[in-house]
Amino acid sequence: MNQPILEEHLGYLADTVRYAKLRDALSALIKPNDRVVDLGCGSGVLGLLCLQHGACFVEAIEQTSIVEAARQTFRRAGYAGRFQMHHDSSFRVQLDTLADVLVCDHIGYFGIDYGLLEVLADARKRCLKPGGRLLPRRLQLLLGAVQSQLCREKAEGWAAANIAKQFHWLRDYGINTKYAVNLKPEELLSELVQIADLEPGLDYPTVMSWEAELTVTDDGLLDGLVGCFRAELAPGIWMSNSPLAADAIARPQAFLPIASRLPVRAGDCLSVTIRQRPRDSLIAWQVVHPASGRRFSHSTFAGQLFTQSELARRTLGRQPKMSPRGKARQIVLGYVDGLRTAHEIEEAVLRDHPQILPSSTAISSFVKSILGRDTE
Repeated sequence: MNQPILEEHLGYLADTVRYAKLRDALSALIKPNDRVVDLGCGSGVLGLLCLQHGACFVEAIEQTSIVEAARQTFRRAGYAGRFQMHHDSSFRVQLDTLADVLVCDHIGYFGIDYGLLEVLADARKRCLKPGGRLLPRRLQLLLGAVQSQLCREKAEGWAAANIAKQFHWLRDYGINTKYAVNLKPEELLSELVQIADLEPGLDYPTVMSWEAELTVTDDGLLDGLVGCFRAELAPGIWMSNSPLAADAIARPQAFLPIASRLPVRAGDCLSVTIRQRPRDSLIAWQVVHPASGRRFSHSTFAGQLFTQSELARRTLGRQPKMSPRGKARQIVLGYVDGLRTAHEIEEAVLRDHPQILPSSTAISSFVKSILGRDTE
């Protein structure tokens, strides 16, 4: 388990406001002898709280190595035999017994930008009993206008005075990037407007679109938009990362910049369109300022750098061919027969296929990575 993963999940646990809200919500949600599925369990915070509040069994699903922290934490807490860990994607996990409750805290900076809706919609169909309960049960998306020097510096980072001019062309990518920020209330140039009220667990379109009218509250310079959320975890128990929330959790908001600062006056209207494709973590935003006639259009797709080969692979009409890496992977897996040890497989590949990669060190490392990822 690498240190950045541990630091990330320590930060989640150290957020005492978030922890208290999850604890209170699960206290109200969990009934004696409930079976629970924890989707993206991380270090096991939600699953452990479920067990402490009477759940009889937790199926904990997590793709990263932090799953080992959850496994050992549950065991050390005295819950051996009352949980099962699945080191995999929830879309691939099949359960023998349906759950009474699904829990998931994959709420992104802008609510749905971390795949929450797709994860819960799939799990609700395959893993939850009819009439089962979900956490969160409701998700509201909020949008506002922003004036912030720090946000502007983030968006203009590639064109900053201390950056060599040869790299300033990358500014076009920087202004098409979503940034994690922690705004102060005074950095808002409008009220926060609710643009969506969603019920996790239901099916939603692959691409979702909303329109909003934001009214500028003070004279100033518009730097872009802020997106944040309110989530109802259990009836009457809400969690938010809004900069206006008195009890906000320590989760950043999403800053969506515009290409240049726009002078605005109190009372001005901003017409905004937001489009999200959560499956690919893509978001597009358009801001129109009728008073000046200015229009800004951005997307995180335009903020991505692609090599020529990556662009070619995105062509739908192409005829795929096995890449050198794919062929090498096929060779390695061809030695997996349930009898050879990992060391014996590595030795066999080095002996029989010394040319699949430029060096023996590269081959050994490649074999280890394939065996670690694609075998049990």
